[in-house]
Amino acid sequence: MMGKERIPFLEKFGYGEFNGVNNLQINFISTFVLFYFTNVVGFSPALAGIIISLGLVWDGISDPLIASYADNHHFRNGERFRPFMLYASFPLALVTVLLFYDPATNQTCKIIYYLAVYAIFYSLNTLIRLPMYNMPILASKDASNRLALNVFASGGASIGGILSGVMMWTIVRAFAGIDPTTMNMINPARGYFFAAVLISVLLIAGSLFYYCNSQERVRSPADEEKPIGIVKSFIILWKNRNFRFNTLFSTLYWIYLTLSTSVIVYYTTYVINRPSLTTPMMGSFAIGTLMVLPFVKKIDTRFGRRRAMIIGSSLVALSKIIFIPFPTVVPVAMFHAFILGISVPVNFVMYFMTRAEIGDIIAHEQNRRIDGMISNLQGLINKCGASLTVFFIGIMLESSGFNSSVSEQSAAVNSMIIVLIGWISLFIALLFVWSASRITIEKDYAAIVNRRL
Repeated sequence: MMGKERIPFLEKFGYGEFNGVNNLQINFISTFVLFYFTNVVGFSPALAGIIISLGLVWDGISDPLIASYADNHHFRNGERFRPFMLYASFPLALVTVLLFYDPATNQTCKIIYYLAVYAIFYSLNTLIRLPMYNMPILASKDASNRLALNVFASGGASIGGILSGVMMWTIVRAFAGIDPTTMNMINPARGYFFAAVLISVLLIAGSLFYYCNSQERVRSPADEEKPIGIVKSFIILWKNRNFRFNTLFSTLYWIYLTLSTSVIVYYTTYVINRPSLTTPMMGSFAIGTLMVLPFVKKIDTRFGRRRAMIIGSSLVALSKIIFIPFPTVVPVAMFHAFILGISVPVNFVMYFMTRAEIGDIIAHEQNRRIDGMISNLQGLINKCGASLTVFFIGIMLESSGFNSSVSEQSAAVNSMIIVLIGWISLFIALLFVWSASRITIEKDYAAIVNRRL
């Protein structure tokens, strides 16, 4: 049977490397863009947060439109998603570079420039994430194949995030040049720009490899039926309990990760007063991720989806419980990063597998697939949470008196950084655990399998 066919290793590897380079790009932006805006471009934290969040306005308009187009459109070869990676990768690479280019102009023009670049970035990122999110679903109907592809995809995404944290800060500093007296960057604008160029080259190469080594094998059961509208798609999805709670699960996770990644450079630079600590902290994170990655499939098989999601989300909460009592103790910070690293592949694979099975349930009920709308609507809500989190961070730093022109921040600013990366993150993590406990995908998916039999 087609659903049982063997997936070639190069195809599995392609899922990993494509997710890896894409996550390298996304993590680089999410980790450094706020810091770049405040400490290189010269925006206030509040203004930087507003610029990043306003990109969401366009994203909110474009995401459902792009998803609806994808669900109701076929390329000439009969595919729906794979060609998007080819068409979007080159312009997305260019926009990534432009995002870290500081135009020599006044602040008003800079604001307009970055607003425009962010709007274009969001649209192109949506296009390239269509194949990233949906290809593991459309590569096979077999659950074990899907799980294997999602493990490769999650592993690649995790390694991409790790490389972003472990290597990119070092690469930025290398391109910028280091003053041997102060150990500060000589030209940070140059450092960020050429690091973005390097990431963009990797993004193009990774996209081309993935495109050449992947296939869409699962087609809609009713490809010839009339198009399905955006409103109807929304209604279908929102009636699905698991879509609602899986979306909440993934959104809370992205909020948590945004808090962690966006604040870490501020934390190591000002609270610990050791910017170089960013790299070993991400190294500790990497060790945790790589240690648990080979066991994700066994965790899903042994504990089941709901309990696996509870385990993964509980590790996130545990990392904060360990960190909060000793926020300035470096070994504790390192161990906190290690525990968080353990949680990443578990949570990523679980919510991607749940989303795939939601697509199967809806295809069974509606006699057509709407995978584009599933991934994009969930992705839109995820990005809403992440973007509003960046805006919130900017406002909180601004209100506490953050000043990028000084090398040491006030006690109020340092306390706010600790609150953001500690107590607020813990609150989000507890909500994250609760959302995992509401997932019932195993029972619902088993019901449609039994009806087929």
